Amino acid sequence: MSIGELAARSGLSPKALRLYAESGLLVPRRVDPFTGYRSYGTDQVARARLIASLRGIGMGLARIQVLCDLDGAAAAAELRSWWRQEEADAFSRAEAVRSLARDLGELPSKDIMTASTTRPRTASALHIGLERSAQQDAVLARELPGGRTLLAVADGFGAADDLAPQLLGRLERELAADPSAAPLPALESAWREIEKLVPADGDAGSTLTAALLDGDRLHIAHLGDTRVVLVRSERIEHVTQDHTLLRSLVEAGRLSPEEVAAHPDRAVLNRALAAGAPTTPDLLVRRLEPGDLVLLSTDGLHAAVDPAELAGVLTSGGEPETLAHHLVDLALAAGAPDNVGLALAQL
Repeated sequence: MSIGELAARSGLSPKALRLYAESGLLVPRRVDPFTGYRSYGTDQVARARLIASLRGIGMGLARIQVLCDLDGAAAAAELRSWWRQEEADAFSRAEAVRSLARDLGELPSKDIMTASTTRPRTASALHIGLERSAQQDAVLARELPGGRTLLAVADGFGAADDLAPQLLGRLERELAADPSAAPLPALESAWREIEKLVPADGDAGSTLTAALLDGDRLHIAHLGDTRVVLVRSERIEHVTQDHTLLRSLVEAGRLSPEEVAAHPDRAVLNRALAAGAPTTPDLLVRRLEPGDLVLLSTDGLHAAVDPAELAGVLTSGGEPETLAHHLVDLALAAGAPDNVGLALAQL
């Protein structure tokens, strides 16, 4: 069969199959010496699917080669042995993390947070996209009592179309209730209330990313594949990390970006506000400077628009309201297969 036929039957892209051929894991039965045309056997479909699954859980190429050459119970035993070591490694790292966190928490503050004399200019935008029949994204850009600014985006999934706006409504009420609370503890406390809105069963859930701008600090609570981007002059920092299994493996150097781009499970979340999933958010802090632009977006923007094109627009300047509409136009020009939501603030 051709590489295209194998791709269709295995669920992998031709690009992924070429990667596995180059690594020696899935060698074509025949390669035409003149055209480079690759032919595969029908018996290689199952091996292709197995390789993708093993890469998807983070197994190294050498170990995959060993496992794929084993049969039945022996292959299963190899997989369990690999996982026992993974669990032991994680246990050892967990203790080191706890110790480092204690030490870092005892360090004196390096600087003093200063209050902002002007409020950031904010904007938000929401679009259903060109292929979806329901709007499951929600956005928020609000000034809170006490001079703080709240930006938030949520991307719902499953049966509850109104879950994302419910989450953001509860978030705003909880944060507004105590304007004097320290930002990170306030976000943690609000998050516990938000979790109560998540259905206890079924497939309904949501991602959620919230940012509190307080003086010269950006405080973030983040879960899922919604994102925070900080733009300073010509430099762009992707502050958050997508909570997908494959993205975590890339960050750990165990999976290449090329493999992720071609993997059928590249968009599958492993953390979200959903029944049975880990719901504790990442808590992050960044320093802000005059002129900084803070963007929160759902994946309807960053998954659809070419990264270089998106970066060019974000660093081009302009008023927040104009920029928000421009970003939505970019998503629409790229086909907008998903809902699009974004909130931004300019210091």
